[in-house]
Amino acid sequence: MKVVLEVSNLWKFFGKSPVLRGVSFSVREGEAKVILGPSGAGKSTLLRCINLLIKPDRGSIILDGEEVTAPGVNVARVRSKIGFVFQHFNLFNHLTALENVMLGLIKVKGMNRDDAFKVARESLLSVGISEDLWSKYPAQLSGGQQQRVAIARAIAMSPRLVLFDEPTSALDPELIWEVLRVMEKMSKERMTMIVVTHELGFAMKVADEVVFMDSGAIVERGPPEEVILRPRNERVRRFMERMQYVYSLK
Repeated sequence: MKVVLEVSNLWKFFGKSPVLRGVSFSVREGEAKVILGPSGAGKSTLLRCINLLIKPDRGSIILDGEEVTAPGVNVARVRSKIGFVFQHFNLFNHLTALENVMLGLIKVKGMNRDDAFKVARESLLSVGISEDLWSKYPAQLSGGQQQRVAIARAIAMSPRLVLFDEPTSALDPELIWEVLRVMEKMSKERMTMIVVTHELGFAMKVADEVVFMDSGAIVERGPPEEVILRPRNERVRRFMERMQYVYSLK
């Protein structure tokens, strides 16, 4: 499979403190890579560097053969290839669900409204947002519905890669399954994804590889049944024991 993304020796400092310390990995087409680790490990910073929301201090990011960290790169064009699903939805409150999805298609892709409507409609239906919800504003939707609209907005742009930054952490427990079900469907359809999450059951089901980060570095990586259930690293083992207790995997 073709390599879609290659991250090499990525460093990021906030002040004098390194938040990312030499992170390197690649993502192949159709792969679902899940990143686990404690709070403050650098997981969200890594995603934001990939999407150029944060500029890394050292290292390189290559997307479809192009070094997107090179000077003079067209940032807007790079971001148009990468979908980003945030923890807190980031929908425009003054736009309806349908308008939220159509906006990028019109403003970034340059589609006319009729074509944008057709693409947005298919994207919303694919994530289980029925037509009766399209005219509703974010405040009129549940958290799970809002996050599914955010996913629809991301996939409507036909991205090469979708980044998920703890997409269920702001949801009530009974709504989490709505979002995880959509993401599992995307994985089965071989959407290329990087998912930062604490949902171990989801990781066990969909991840082609699990990456464990701590203190800005990759500590362990491998198939989910190894990293989650039989980790080699002592730090990872302690983390997984606690998480498995919380999620009742044992």
